[in-house]
Amino acid sequence: MFAVYLGCLGLLLLYYLYQKTYSYWSSRGVPFDKPFLIFGSFFDVAARKKHMFDVIREIYDKFDTPYVGIYILNQPTLMVRSPELLKKILVKDFDKFVDRKVALNESVDPIAANALFNAKDQMWRGLRAKISPVFSSGKMKLMLPLMKECAEDLTAHLEQRAGETLEVRNVTKKYAVDIISSCAFGVNSYCLKDDNSEIMKFATKLVDLKSFVRSFSIFSYFFIPKFVDIFRLTLLDKVASDYLTQMFKSTIAERQKKNIMSTSLVGVVDDILGSCVDCQTTSKWLLKALAFFSAGNDTISMTISFTLYELALNPTIQDRLRQEVKETFAKHGDFSYDAIYEMKYLDMVVNETLRKYPLTSFLNRKSVSKYTFEETGFTLDKDVAILVPVAGLHFDPEYFPDPEKYNPERFTEENKTKIPPYTFLPFGEGPRNCIGQRFGLLVTKLALAYTIKDFTFERTATTAVPLGLDPGSLFLENKTGIHMKVVKVQQ
Repeated sequence: MFAVYLGCLGLLLLYYLYQKTYSYWSSRGVPFDKPFLIFGSFFDVAARKKHMFDVIREIYDKFDTPYVGIYILNQPTLMVRSPELLKKILVKDFDKFVDRKVALNESVDPIAANALFNAKDQMWRGLRAKISPVFSSGKMKLMLPLMKECAEDLTAHLEQRAGETLEVRNVTKKYAVDIISSCAFGVNSYCLKDDNSEIMKFATKLVDLKSFVRSFSIFSYFFIPKFVDIFRLTLLDKVASDYLTQMFKSTIAERQKKNIMSTSLVGVVDDILGSCVDCQTTSKWLLKALAFFSAGNDTISMTISFTLYELALNPTIQDRLRQEVKETFAKHGDFSYDAIYEMKYLDMVVNETLRKYPLTSFLNRKSVSKYTFEETGFTLDKDVAILVPVAGLHFDPEYFPDPEKYNPERFTEENKTKIPPYTFLPFGEGPRNCIGQRFGLLVTKLALAYTIKDFTFERTATTAVPLGLDPGSLFLENKTGIHMKVVKVQQ
């Protein structure tokens, strides 16, 4: 009998704790998404039933309020839907939301701790100031020859497989790894030339979420930072990051041996490592560079492959883009820096891909002090996480009519002015927007220009329509891959 009483007492205690934890938003008069047991709003993500992208869209669509309270496990988080409030969070009152609520423990994960994405306030400001010059238009022009070599390797790879049906995401991943290895580290990875490339193997493993441990690690990094400390979790796969770190150290050692490493390498080594690394702080810069490598190769390959997918489904759009690409090439005789940025329709196509397939499903911030939204009178507590629902905003029919339709015309010069600010956020917005935006756009447009000029991409019976997002992937990825036929254009 005592055991029964003890069991009942335990259940009552659990119920009390549950009610106390999940009454945070209701007690503050904030509309909220009803939590499910201990999983809060993200049970389907934890159970790998749905991708984070789909869950954020679903929650966003349930409400029409400026913000909605959600729970990530037991952590209250404010999903902000209003573009006007997002302007305050991301720009106007940026100093109140300067930090992201992510894990930061250098003893556990020195790579994540030294990443610009992660850095807190003053550390972030210093790093941003040092790294920004690396992504200037001048530096991009210096790197362009390296980029073009990789784009030529991409066309040669497709030439050998013309007439075949390919899994395009795998091909574009090889291009992305090649281009970042070359431009960032001066390393020739030859992924497009070697199907057994070691670098490709470990680059794929870096953020692989196939195992529960890796999924738990990355989820904790973004949403439950305390778990990172408790379980000593790392953002990147340790075996893969150790391999790549050693490879980059060998590159630095080789440069030092040849006396081409110095504190100022502009014009000597035209890559990111050469522009950044001070020999006295090599280890710190190496960690930052590895973080850039891990984030960049997936986002670049994702944007290229989804663009080609939509072009295969929309041959009229593909033909129009090819016409622009060919006319521009004929005019310049090459894909120069100016030629790439002259192509307005290419820019429209890439923007529409970034709208429909954003690089991230959400942006993450936290309040560094109590903050009152004047529009509603609601006061946000210090250290509460803010979630900016990029996936929801990009598919809101109020901002993007018929959002499921792939329509580059949304981004004509005239139509762009009709898109409300802070509803299109492919690279974030404000001082903490993506520092690699210029680099990512250039290498993406370069790959598309080279491939569309010489090849058509066609839908086949193996092309997934509609796509089904893999819930076990950090980025947007179709469960069965992106398959299409590649055909050589008759000149």
